[in-house]
Amino acid sequence: MTGTKALRRLDFSGIALLLVAILFIAVMIIPVTWAIVLGFTNSGPFQAGMTFAGFDNYQTIFSDPAFWRALVIGLIYATISTVLEVILGVGIAILIFRHGSPFVTSFVLMPYMIPTVTTALVWRWMTDSLNGIFNQLMVHSGLIHSAIEFTSTGVLAMSLVTAASVWQFTPFVVLVILANLGTISPSVYEAARVDGVNWWQELIYVTIPMLRAPILLVILLRGIWMFNRFDIIWLLTSGGPIGGTTTLPLYAYVQAFGNNDYGVGGAVSTVIFMILLVFGVIYIRAFHPEKEVARG
Repeated sequence: MTGTKALRRLDFSGIALLLVAILFIAVMIIPVTWAIVLGFTNSGPFQAGMTFAGFDNYQTIFSDPAFWRALVIGLIYATISTVLEVILGVGIAILIFRHGSPFVTSFVLMPYMIPTVTTALVWRWMTDSLNGIFNQLMVHSGLIHSAIEFTSTGVLAMSLVTAASVWQFTPFVVLVILANLGTISPSVYEAARVDGVNWWQELIYVTIPMLRAPILLVILLRGIWMFNRFDIIWLLTSGGPIGGTTTLPLYAYVQAFGNNDYGVGGAVSTVIFMILLVFGVIYIRAFHPEKEVARG
């Protein structure tokens, strides 16, 4: 009887593993493989079939200044957004943990629950040059003489995109840090206070080191997600003005569905995948976040 139950559990575990493997292949392996295959073909919606193109698509994108510009813009956007999200997220989480309430926590986490399309519309309305609240406040307070068109230059448009991104995605960092703050034993802080540390020394020498593991993981995840970000940039600026906010995902989208060249779009997607793969490997080898989590 006992053996029959063990056999049933073994069969169920095997089926569950098989389903997970099929799901992983369907949503991860096949799309990535297909993008890599497309990068070596001439293909599009108006072509009868795919033909082998070798490395022509890669030569096309590597000789295109717009590709390198999109790479630089994407790196700047991902770096600034991630740094701001982590600094603000850690600071807000510590404040909420010490002085917050459930209502304050829910209010702070609210932007992360709002759909990205709603976030983009709200930020477009708030920064509108005619009726936006930002321009109205700055004009009436005397900070500026005339309304600013936030999508008129690359710098202003990138600032708008970055601000909206930080506003929406910082709550994710707050959520992760809050969960880890609750695991720090109060005796650690009591011992530090017995030694006479002030709040600043407690923050620098106790709290931040204890949060090293989640901070390293958050930097890795947010860096990858922000480099891959497409929706909020497309909804706010569509990559403009004149490519001023075009990152590599937007560049790949325009190549595939604007220029109807799936081959070039696949090549750009493959380059994005390779960049993130190399970044992930170097980051994990340098900081070993998995060991930090196990240690924590």
